[in-house]
Amino acid sequence: MIFLTRKSLGQSTIEHLQKGPISSADLLKLLRKSRPKTTKQGMYAVLRKLISAEVVLKHKKQISLNLAWLTKVGSFVSLAGHFYTSADRSGSFLGLDDGEKIKYEFRNLKVTDAFWNHVLYLLVEIHPKRPWLSYNPHSWFFLARPESERGLRDFIIKNGGQYLLTAGGKEPLDRTIQREFDGKRSQYFMRGSPLFPKNNYYPSVIGDYILEVWIDPAQAKAIEHIYTITTDINAEIEEKLRDIIGSRGRTKLVVSRSRKKAEKLRYRLAKPFYIVRHT
Repeated sequence: MIFLTRKSLGQSTIEHLQKGPISSADLLKLLRKSRPKTTKQGMYAVLRKLISAEVVLKHKKQISLNLAWLTKVGSFVSLAGHFYTSADRSGSFLGLDDGEKIKYEFRNLKVTDAFWNHVLYLLVEIHPKRPWLSYNPHSWFFLARPESERGLRDFIIKNGGQYLLTAGGKEPLDRTIQREFDGKRSQYFMRGSPLFPKNNYYPSVIGDYILEVWIDPAQAKAIEHIYTITTDINAEIEEKLRDIIGSRGRTKLVVSRSRKKAEKLRYRLAKPFYIVRHT
């Protein structure tokens, strides 16, 4: 975890982002008010380090703190989390009306995964106590990035919701992660056959929001190959999966808000699970 203890350019950047997402041009203006000698090159050098550490997210020219990281830094969360969930939502997926959607595209799966989790943390914040239902062709993120996946699972449970995950496969590696679920607040179901025709499609639903991710087909093919030939998890397999996350590939992420579509997807994903009802 990165949290800078001295007043560096990195800490100043984080403090400005604490009040909500901002464009790179506006961030530079703010930094120059307190640090007149700040250059554009210096700011981007710091941003690259913060993005690499998954403290900060960048999509096009918009810069924001990563909520997955925010949950790790104690009291900082309450203030920054408030700004990120209650700020002006125009142009953001949080401002979508029923029937609307917004699309994001990435060329790196690691960046995609960081933004993916960031979106989920925000949606859990605005839909506490609601179940999160997700489908993965294979739930390989639990093997490649277990800390990140456990963090999301625990965050959902802490907020009173349920973490309900369906895997299309039933290979030995699919079975490996069963121990990560308690059978009530977190549940896991292996179908043994795909629920959707494409093996690069990862949909999930919470409330009336649907999050859909299409990873690069070549990366999906590499994952499928590993799951087909592997009988047990080991350090070499974990490293291969991490290499896929670190590789470049075209990824599309779509957030949509539709009560009708959400109900339809929730119906398909909820069948094998016990859903806790809240009064």
